[in-house]
Amino acid sequence: MIKAWKERQPAWPQKPKGLSERSYRKFMAKTKTVTINGTEFKLQSVSPTWYLDLNDKCGITSSRPKTADYMDGLFKNVVISPKEVQNEGMGYFDAQEDLSTPEKLLKEIESFLRGRERSGRSTEKSQTA
Repeated sequence: MIKAWKERQPAWPQKPKGLSERSYRKFMAKTKTVTINGTEFKLQSVSPTWYLDLNDKCGITSSRPKTADYMDGLFKNVVISPKEVQNEGMGYFDAQEDLSTPEKLLKEIESFLRGRERSGRSTEKSQTA
């Protein structure tokens, strides 16, 4: 079983050796601006490894996902503007008793990280850092 694991392709085959998540975000990250319910959010990509680790940590692919923890992790690490969302994560939307915006934002973030363009109604402007 270990042999089979070693023979698998890595999740990020072009990753330079020794590149930390912090360095990835500084030098290789993509950015995108989306407008949801009148608020402009600036998104910054994370490494594929970080994203997959968050999925595993929150059990997104299991029968008992922790969706609020997953959304909180994404908001704190992918949204770079407004700063309140980056700092407070889901707590920002809890304080406003807003469920619509974080649901739409989650869809936009997942689409952005997976490299798919959304055909939704939000205004999108793609940018590269």
